[in-house]
Amino acid sequence: MVEKKESSEKEEKDSVQNKIAYAIESEEVPKIYANGFTNFLNNSDIGIILQLNNQPKAVINISYTLAKTLHEKLGHMVKEFEETSGHKIMTTDFISETLKKQSPKKS
Repeated sequence: MVEKKESSEKEEKDSVQNKIAYAIESEEVPKIYANGFTNFLNNSDIGIILQLNNQPKAVINISYTLAKTLHEKLGHMVKEFEETSGHKIMTTDFISETLKKQSPKKS
């Protein structure tokens, strides 16, 4: 029974890796880089406006269920990275507040 479970987990991992490879390599799947976002919600879903240098680049609408799942999975990935690297990732909010505290440079 243990061998069957391990085999199933390996097949699932291979399937996820295949999906990732396809998405990255396919010219049919859009690739979008963002360095900011704005989010909104309505009675049926959550919207995310991806931004590049404060300009909108794409809009994504997702269900509340997917939004919560994404929140949990991304949080777990970042936490693991921080623990492995020993480096705490700064949020854009933290960086913005830090920049506000800096005094303007005099010429």
